[in-house]
Amino acid sequence: MINDILDTLDIDFKKAIIDNYQLKDGIYIRVGENVEYFVYKRAKGKDSSKEIGLKDLSNDIKDSEYEWFARRDYISVYLNSNKAIDPPKKKIHNNNYLTLFVKAKEFSKENKEYFASKLYDNLKSFSSFAKKEEKEVIDSFKVYIFDKDRQKDVESKKEKFLEIFDDILEHKKEIKESDYIKIFFDEDLQKYENEAKIYFALKIFNKIETVRSIDDEIYGLSDFNMGLNSKKPYLEHKTRGFSLPFMVKKDDVFKIKELFDFLKYQSNFLETEPTRHKSGIFLLKHSNNDQAEIIDFDIVVKESKLQKPFILRDFLFNSEDEVIEDSFTLFKRVDEIFYNSNLENNLFGEVYSKLPNRLQNLIYLTRDALISLKKGEVKPLLKINKKFANEFMLYHLRQDRWQRAKEVLNLKLSLLEYEGEKMNIKETLENIEQKIESLEELNEEEFFVLSGQIIKYLLDKSKKSDKRADMIEPFLRATKSKKLKQEIETLFFTYKHEIPLNFKKFNNALALVEAYKSNEKVQKDKLLVGILSENIFYKKDEK
Repeated sequence: MINDILDTLDIDFKKAIIDNYQLKDGIYIRVGENVEYFVYKRAKGKDSSKEIGLKDLSNDIKDSEYEWFARRDYISVYLNSNKAIDPPKKKIHNNNYLTLFVKAKEFSKENKEYFASKLYDNLKSFSSFAKKEEKEVIDSFKVYIFDKDRQKDVESKKEKFLEIFDDILEHKKEIKESDYIKIFFDEDLQKYENEAKIYFALKIFNKIETVRSIDDEIYGLSDFNMGLNSKKPYLEHKTRGFSLPFMVKKDDVFKIKELFDFLKYQSNFLETEPTRHKSGIFLLKHSNNDQAEIIDFDIVVKESKLQKPFILRDFLFNSEDEVIEDSFTLFKRVDEIFYNSNLENNLFGEVYSKLPNRLQNLIYLTRDALISLKKGEVKPLLKINKKFANEFMLYHLRQDRWQRAKEVLNLKLSLLEYEGEKMNIKETLENIEQKIESLEELNEEEFFVLSGQIIKYLLDKSKKSDKRADMIEPFLRATKSKKLKQEIETLFFTYKHEIPLNFKKFNNALALVEAYKSNEKVQKDKLLVGILSENIFYKKDEK
């Protein structure tokens, strides 16, 4: 999974991480020929940039220095408290001798020698790492670790640290006890990376006991999106030489770390659209203890082509067809028409509470199908279309959005046609008109469509200045055709004075509906087709 994601994402992870990297509040000290002091306090305000929080002791903003510290801070911070270099006290929160990150409350004269011992003496040779697997890792770095120049540099950094310790202690009053004191030696970024690699090789794997030296390469179980402990025996491979689910090289695991650090700063949903030359990715993650965890992901095939083009037809207005060939475009059109463009930002987690309750419920009930559509799977959309399209129509009608309800009907019928189910509204209305002329008995579908036509025509006779869609509610609540006819009769008697006495087409139509004898369940979808379609009673020859 992780390798697939790395292969698909064409992103400079380091740059993306630093662009989002947030320093912690505290004193930042750069030690070179001179000792420079900065204080960082996270800037408040929605539109405030993080960089302006960095100031010198004169309270002047030093935003240009932010990236220098951010890059070295990111490389140098420990993975978590369980992987500190100074167990069991865990006072030191950095991973190399070029830095020291400690809480201000811990920076005291009592801890001066402790820091010198644990940070410099320990990391000069990594002597405290005495387990067999740890020694194998150290051995893979021995040429670098025991290089004479490095050994001298560790000693010189220790001397400088002891020399400036008291001066730093004096500046502790600039910050809170809960803030950090962070010391950085003024060295190239590459030197920081070289030092951090040793720590990560020791600590980045799930457990040091998982580390193996194979053909002079260090392998281990990645700790990202993986846990292997006594509570998860099902992850073990019981039938091979070692039980680890999978292993990665130490050099590869650094890239994996960058991926998860990058994801930490992203929203919970990440996607890249496929192109003709490269696949896209669909990824859902959440955060756990400030670490990203991937919940779901999928590789979206190049261009996300549909198996056959989807044709969004206009069954009501006779405008041009829209041909859609990829699932991304189809998703956008479905979001626009069904959800009134409210789905994209509510695909995951809690749906925005200020949306109407009915729309919230519809999103919860249907969004999994739309998530699948983003991955290129159309079948779940076809299923929810059959089950919920009418509900979306009714939702928009109750919000008095007639035009959107008509678009929902077009989309619904287009999706049914995509599956092979066709409904020719124009032909149905023509058949109904012929039966009105000849007074021939209606079939079930024609009864409900014509009922919808009559309802809409009569409602148009209302003199209300604000004709709201809730006027159709009594007809939508009718469960059987007999009750529907009763509601139509009531409506007719309300507006009969508005209908010309000699309006033969309407009179015949009403007579056909009244003569319909069956009492089956109301087909709301056909009723809505009648309500939303072009009304046959407005044809010029009948005015």
